[in-house]
Amino acid sequence: MDFKSYLILLIGIYLIYLIFVIFRKKALIKFKKSTYVMYLVNVYKIDIEKIDFKFLANMICIVNSFILSTSLYIVSNIKGILSILIGFITVMVLLFGVYHILGLILKKKGDKNV
Repeated sequence: MDFKSYLILLIGIYLIYLIFVIFRKKALIKFKKSTYVMYLVNVYKIDIEKIDFKFLANMICIVNSFILSTSLYIVSNIKGILSILIGFITVMVLLFGVYHILGLILKKKGDKNV
């Protein structure tokens, strides 16, 4: 997979999230109770009342798109059974790393809005 395919995949996954989560009212309401939001609320003590929820949902969709497309990009360049193990490790590292950065950004943004 080349970098152009990676960007197309990233944008494609983001657009799917955008259409099926952010633009649909019912899905956006269910998204408030999703694992992603609960993780940010519980671990980083993010007050979702202080942050525009559409902004939060959009950020989570961007982060998830990045994690999925980057994992697929890395795994597609590795052949054999080892790709499953490396894919799992990649997903875990990206999940915790990127959500940590997102949590810190949202915490700062929430503190400024007080």
